[in-house]
Amino acid sequence: MTSEIKELPEAIACKGISVRTTNNAEISQETAKLGRLWQKFYQNHAGNLPEGEDIYGIYHNYESDDLVGAFDVVAAWKVDSEQAQSDNSANAKNGTLVSVDIPAGKYLVFSEEGRMPNTVMNAWEKAWTYFNHRNCEHVRTYNVDFEHYIGGNLEYGKVDLYIGIE
Repeated sequence: MTSEIKELPEAIACKGISVRTTNNAEISQETAKLGRLWQKFYQNHAGNLPEGEDIYGIYHNYESDDLVGAFDVVAAWKVDSEQAQSDNSANAKNGTLVSVDIPAGKYLVFSEEGRMPNTVMNAWEKAWTYFNHRNCEHVRTYNVDFEHYIGGNLEYGKVDLYIGIE
């Protein structure tokens, strides 16, 4: 695992499908929603994207921190800001797609490569371990965090986990 600080110079406009969950809910298969979110995304949207298109898992609307409280997760792809604003698609009118911006700012990035979903779970585990260590140098903002699936491969590939920091 590698981690580095990156400054995102400008916001990234995205569209996708969303669920609200908690980390506690994700522990049990009966209450977990993220696996179903990604399955639905893969079945209904990934095939419509250009080959190699980057995919984003965006975590926002945090109620509190990573131990308590709900948050929204959006399985998404990048769009230009005009697309993000427009409501002329049938999907947007039906309310199945949401628009969300990844804000410009400072992020601590954890990179992993391998078979999904274990690779992304390993990245989150390393991030939680890092931020929960008593000598942690950075403070999470709990504004927006995101997974960046480079090349759009949700089975095997590279993921960069961006954690928003002050």
